[in-house]
Amino acid sequence: MPETSDWQLIGQVPIDTGRLALVDPMNVDDVARHEEDPPGSMSYEVVTNDYGVGVAMLLATGLGDGVYPVEARFEEAEGSMRVAEVRVRFLPHPVIGYRLPR
Repeated sequence: MPETSDWQLIGQVPIDTGRLALVDPMNVDDVARHEEDPPGSMSYEVVTNDYGVGVAMLLATGLGDGVYPVEARFEEAEGSMRVAEVRVRFLPHPVIGYRLPR
């Protein structure tokens, strides 16, 4: 069985739009051309290219903009430790918790 690690903090991602895009850098132009709808409380959508192929995923962040922690878990594969999973925790919000300021 391959060796695995616990979740480790590997950095933070700043969000100014209340949305995070998961995209291969080759397809970033498709995301930039995507008409942006205001993010909902539980919204996500697949961004498609000119051929209708899904090339990215847009995710609404729990309570909007902020700086969110990014964690990774590693597994041994082909003789070295590699990224197996990545997660970004949107809630609780790193500054305001679970409630928007009034």
